[in-house]
Amino acid sequence: MRAPRWLATSFRSQLVLTTMALTAVGMVLVTLGLQLILHRIIEGNLDQVLHDRADSLTAVVDSSTSSRVSVPHDVLEPGVLVFDGRGHVVAGTAWPKARTEMMQLGHVTSPRTVAVGEKFRLYATPFTTRSGVRGVVVVSESRHAYEEAELYIMLTSLLVGVLVVVAVGLVARLVTARALAPVAQMAERATDWSEHDLGRRFELGPPSNEISALGATLDGLLERVAMTIRAEQRLTAELAHELRTPLAAIQGSADLALLRGGLTEEARVDLEQIATSSRVMAQTITTLLELARSAGGSDESATCRLADVLDAVSPLVPDGLVLDNRVADPALRLAAPRDLVVRAVSPVVENAVRHARSTVCLDAVGAASSVELRIGDDGAGVEESVRETLFAPGTAGPGGGTGLGLGIARRVARSIGGDVELAASDAGAVFVVRLPRL
Repeated sequence: MRAPRWLATSFRSQLVLTTMALTAVGMVLVTLGLQLILHRIIEGNLDQVLHDRADSLTAVVDSSTSSRVSVPHDVLEPGVLVFDGRGHVVAGTAWPKARTEMMQLGHVTSPRTVAVGEKFRLYATPFTTRSGVRGVVVVSESRHAYEEAELYIMLTSLLVGVLVVVAVGLVARLVTARALAPVAQMAERATDWSEHDLGRRFELGPPSNEISALGATLDGLLERVAMTIRAEQRLTAELAHELRTPLAAIQGSADLALLRGGLTEEARVDLEQIATSSRVMAQTITTLLELARSAGGSDESATCRLADVLDAVSPLVPDGLVLDNRVADPALRLAAPRDLVVRAVSPVVENAVRHARSTVCLDAVGAASSVELRIGDDGAGVEESVRETLFAPGTAGPGGGTGLGLGIARRVARSIGGDVELAASDAGAVFVVRLPRL
């Protein structure tokens, strides 16, 4: 199952995104850990401040020799309450939002720390003066300043995390680009060599790292491709040579029998069919032989004009059909030998002649790197049942034929860097022969 197109990214992008994602997760965990540690430290410092304030106040109260709790007003701070032994407030003021909780701590018999939401923290401790008077001191501290400090530190940590993730992404992109550049170059060269020069190899020596191992693997792959192509060329050439001799004998015997005369009409028709079919087969064998000789070793400097190809295939259209030549620029140059281009176009023209009612149309469209030669007819078109296997050997339409022409045409076109395809058409059949442009 293929991944969706929006998920299809390069290997380098995947590495960069994975690195950034892992870094982001790490920074989030570090930020949360720092916040937790900072919260514990702030809580400890806050409790220490409350304890120090309570100890200072109880020291002042404890020095009193009065029979009741007496606290000098100059030592009282906002948010501090002093209770007597009965739980009555004798001095101090409370924060309005924490007053209820502070009043509830007026009867404690042991030190107690209470948090009032996220706003205040309270600390209550009982005391006994030198004169034996009992009471309770309740001190409070606002968490606002500490919360602001936590917020600023968290925002700073997040900002630093974003900067770290971006920096790691840039570094990862740079490192992966440099690390994978040789791999991309090797892939491009291997593709080019497999199409144009099967004798080239990387030859990086014994595998000592991942790049040299990849080079050795590609060398082995190129060698197997070259061996396969050479074996196919030899087989095709040998078969062509072996078939030529008996085919020439069949064709010669049929021609001699026709020249002798004295044949019945049925025998003459049969011999003419044998002679015609043998000529068509001879042309097919010649094409296969030339294709085997040119594959992997064609002369890249060989070129031709489109007009030369049209002049060679135009005689294939008989006088009974109209040749509608709409090619506007026959001077277009093709980056392929004329004979091979004619071999690729001729079967398509013959197919159009075989199925046309009255007209065969030729047209050409030039692109940046190719020329599309469109060959159409006004026949019945291609049946749906044979569209998928139209270029397979042995496939023949209702109009007859050997079922070899279109398959060989595509093979020859692909050997020179082109292709043959069936185009959409409202009437008849239109084939596009794509040829490399000089």
